[in-house]
Amino acid sequence: MSRYLFALIFAGITFATQAQPINERWLGRWQTGETTLIVTGQSVINRDQVCRWVGKEPTGNFSGCVAFYGGSTSKQEMTGRLQDMRTFIKGFGMDAASLAQANKTFAKLQTTLNALSPDTFRYVLTRDADYQGSGDCGSGYILDKENVYVVSNCESAGPEFALGVTAMQKVQAPAAVTQLNGRWFSTQWKYGYELKDGVGTATASNSAKFKVGDEIIYLKPVSNNSFEGEQVFQDGKFHQIKVSLLPDGRLQFRGGKNISWTMSRQ
Repeated sequence: MSRYLFALIFAGITFATQAQPINERWLGRWQTGETTLIVTGQSVINRDQVCRWVGKEPTGNFSGCVAFYGGSTSKQEMTGRLQDMRTFIKGFGMDAASLAQANKTFAKLQTTLNALSPDTFRYVLTRDADYQGSGDCGSGYILDKENVYVVSNCESAGPEFALGVTAMQKVQAPAAVTQLNGRWFSTQWKYGYELKDGVGTATASNSAKFKVGDEIIYLKPVSNNSFEGEQVFQDGKFHQIKVSLLPDGRLQFRGGKNISWTMSRQ
């Protein structure tokens, strides 16, 4: 799943009234299965899309992808939904094998919920201005103590999957990405950044649309020497890029419309 961001449908959500920085306990790289979440002080990188942290849900027009605190849930609320799911299944007319599988799903969810604190948790959500899709499925993230969980809601997937809560593990960046750590500069385009674990912070700007200190690039490995991700161009917007690490140590970039350029280590 590459650029899909979800229209979140969480019962009882009330949106934050003030923009605020993200709690530093969120910071880091989190993973479960093929889902990766990267949180910095400036961005939430959700399923390989860079979403600028804005603190609260936008009320007007915005561009690109944004991330924000977007409501809350609790262990009690999620446990109540699980009980509703169990009750619904009983009258759903499932065959014995399907019912047994659904009960296994419920048992796994119950174990996860049992481990949560009896607290209220704020969701971190993302929204993409260019994604106009709609539907009854969505997902967001919550933080309990030092652990991040992905919470999914999808009524149309069947009553046994209406709610999902999965723990994410804090992980290190892949070695293929960390090999790029350091400062890079383009003599052609007169801009540069410092890469750390796949996220780059501008050290030189060639546009009024971004400034030194802004996070302007995200890379993930495709192989040891090839990468893909997003980078801010001179228009101030993130665009998809493909990158190759050349034998001479430079980075070869390819953007849309066959644009190509290189970056050299400083």
